[in-house]
Amino acid sequence: MRSDRYLGIPARRDGVWPRTYRLARRWRVLNQGLGAIGLAAAAAASVAALRGALPAPGLVVALGFGALGAYLVAATRVERFLLHADGVEVITLGRAPRRLRTDQIAGRRTVPLQYGMEKLVLERREPGAKPLTVNFLFERDAALDAWLASVPDLDAADRAGAEAALLASTGLGADEEARRAALARSHRAAKALKGVAVVACGWGLLFPRPYPIAMAALAAIPLATIALVLAGRGRYAVEEKRNEVRPGVGVPVFGPGMVLMLRALLDYQVVDISRVLGWSAVGAVALTALLVRGDAALRRRWFVPVLILALAAPYPWGALNAADVLLDRAPAEVHEVPVLHKHVSSGKHTSYDLRLPPWGPVAEPQEVDVGAELYGEVEVGDVVCTHLRPGALGARWFVVDLCD
Repeated sequence: MRSDRYLGIPARRDGVWPRTYRLARRWRVLNQGLGAIGLAAAAAASVAALRGALPAPGLVVALGFGALGAYLVAATRVERFLLHADGVEVITLGRAPRRLRTDQIAGRRTVPLQYGMEKLVLERREPGAKPLTVNFLFERDAALDAWLASVPDLDAADRAGAEAALLASTGLGADEEARRAALARSHRAAKALKGVAVVACGWGLLFPRPYPIAMAALAAIPLATIALVLAGRGRYAVEEKRNEVRPGVGVPVFGPGMVLMLRALLDYQVVDISRVLGWSAVGAVALTALLVRGDAALRRRWFVPVLILALAAPYPWGALNAADVLLDRAPAEVHEVPVLHKHVSSGKHTSYDLRLPPWGPVAEPQEVDVGAELYGEVEVGDVVCTHLRPGALGARWFVVDLCD
């Protein structure tokens, strides 16, 4: 077999180009199976509509699935990746073929997608030229792998450059060996923190018992991680970007706050929400300032601190609500309130709601999730008691229970 002088890969035995690659078998089977289901649903819906058994909105939805099914079947038959003697070509349903010569390609990037898919990006040498991008779900063979290997890997170059810059920092150590050892320790620390955060989040979501300890663990992890970021002097990455060589700490910084916020929404009935909101806003700004100070990379694009602020905001909201409730030791002010209505709301979270009239500081009727046990013990017209407390941080909160 001769070697092609352009690509450096074996040509076909008959010397004929291009080499054509279809979608890989698993993607063909999946697309055609889903397409067949969509087409069958559209056909069945059409028959039902003709018989008057399906209203127009249902028919429209079914026809939409049918159109999607037809697209999947057609795309599976049409889409190809062609390897020419002097470049590549991508054929996609609904658009003109895209071809790129080898001498036009500056390098390649591979972007991981969900479910084992990946996107191939071929960057052009011409400054500002739009890259050739394709979801790379095609069959592979030695020739295609050899061609891909011959194209400069821009991801690897980015990682190598970033690592070299990081290892040149004197803040990591006196020499390169010490800096590599420090970077390795940082990766281990970040991995351990991530593992602890994942376990704590699962604990807080699924079975937060004992409750105060679970909430305390969730509150402590982000603070410990932020302290690590500040002490690390740039060796930790808060924004876990692709090709980042620094250890990422986004999960332990932001994950526990999401769980704390969810627990606050599900578990606490707070009256003075505006007070908590004000302190939460101050806390979110403070946390963002600390993170931006600890990771200078966050300051390179103006919108990143805004994004960090949005991601950080759930933590102070959840932590302050938990502290307000769990640290409150003041006696309760009890109000007797009749039950106006009761119902169960189902979804991602099942709530057992009692509708109560205005009482004490609550000026409007409201629905309160009281849990399955209390819900089953009261009926409409029964009297329950609200236990109002001042809150450790000054935000009043209450629980509903049976009256003594």
